[in-house]
Amino acid sequence: MKKFIILAVSLFAVTMMFGACSGGGSQPSTNNDSSSSGDSSSNNSSADSGSSSDEQITLRMIESLTSGSRTEILQEIVADYEALNPNVKIEIISPPLEGADEKISQMLMAKQELDIVEIREQTITQFSNNGWIIPLDDYVAEWDEAETLNSAAKLSMTAIGGKAYLIPLGFYQRCLFYRKDIFKEAGIDAPPKTYDELLEIGEKLTNPSENRYGYSFRGGTGGNQYYEVGALSWLGYDKLADSNAAFYLKDGDGATIFSTPEAKAALEYYKELYEKASPADSVTWGFSEMVQGFLNGTVAMLIQDSEVIANCEEELDPEQWGVAPMPIGPSGEAVFPNGYGGWGVTSYSKHTDAAADFVLFLSNSENNTKFAKSQMLIPIHTSATNDEFFSDGPFSVYMEMNSQPDVYKFAMRPQMYQVFASYRVEIDQEFQKYLKGTITADDLLSHLDKMWSDAYAEEGKLW
Repeated sequence: MKKFIILAVSLFAVTMMFGACSGGGSQPSTNNDSSSSGDSSSNNSSADSGSSSDEQITLRMIESLTSGSRTEILQEIVADYEALNPNVKIEIISPPLEGADEKISQMLMAKQELDIVEIREQTITQFSNNGWIIPLDDYVAEWDEAETLNSAAKLSMTAIGGKAYLIPLGFYQRCLFYRKDIFKEAGIDAPPKTYDELLEIGEKLTNPSENRYGYSFRGGTGGNQYYEVGALSWLGYDKLADSNAAFYLKDGDGATIFSTPEAKAALEYYKELYEKASPADSVTWGFSEMVQGFLNGTVAMLIQDSEVIANCEEELDPEQWGVAPMPIGPSGEAVFPNGYGGWGVTSYSKHTDAAADFVLFLSNSENNTKFAKSQMLIPIHTSATNDEFFSDGPFSVYMEMNSQPDVYKFAMRPQMYQVFASYRVEIDQEFQKYLKGTITADDLLSHLDKMWSDAYAEEGKLW
């Protein structure tokens, strides 16, 4: 969630060049193998091996976050590529959303025929450690669009061992959603700018007797991420060991952020926000519940990813809701990760060059921007800022954060460690124990500190 000596730069900032040259929501779909072909496009592709020869080849591509609209966009891009490369046919495999990652893992483990695979933040360590996917650095180095990749893309694509195991497909970046109508009723003129203001306004808007609360808390699956963002924003970016290993302290030789007073203060704030400004049952809320609570007016504020913009546009009037930058912590910064996924190439593909060429084609500025707009994602190319879709309306909040790179910074969890997989599965119950008063803040922090200190002791410095 790059080498940490760099300052964490904003999503659309460009910091370095890779080189040049080569071409480069909805209900789950039940299609398992769907392919498409179609008319030519203005996109250019120059696959030197596989796609430009006379040999007829088939590439099999599997997606993870399957939905009808998403698969449709992919099929359109595939059709454009096939038109430019008549000797290539691409089959899209679209497993049901539930259990898709497990299915992909099983197929990779069995070396079932796959060439292009969707890789998610939570699967990249498993896929790379098992040797199921290959680094794409050599291909990226010759890609004529690499120089327009934004800083978030560069950060995420080399999160594992500094190697580009994937090309990101876009980002689920967070912001603050707020109910303008509820704010107006309460006489509150503007959304909070800091975490202190968030709690203050949240308390003011909370009235349990009317089933009205200030903040949409996530205490269920994945809720720990909200505390992690708080801890990072209490500490500040410069205290972290690496932008890809944000649980460790700079020059700490494995010392974790959970051993700091800032981490404790953030954890106590996290509980106070739950107790004073959130519904009691939100201790078990996950993504769906917290978003629904915002949409139905039970809660007035929500911190969530850009994909929620589509839900708001569909279910609320423009006068009822708005977006604002992430709250700023006591450090004077808002430090948070970007949710992401991407496309990679299997290590046993018989058409590696052609598969990599299609991944670059799928990831070029035109196609990535098209895909990102359809899925409410933040694109991976700086050129997307020229698109009115991202510069106006709700997405303009990301441009606002981008204009303040000293305040809004990105850092990612140390997902390169083996313990990360079990951490994601097991830690929710520990946070719920803390919220319910079964364990203390010190108990939880000691648990977190030991978990990640042990990981460093066993595996060493992996960033």
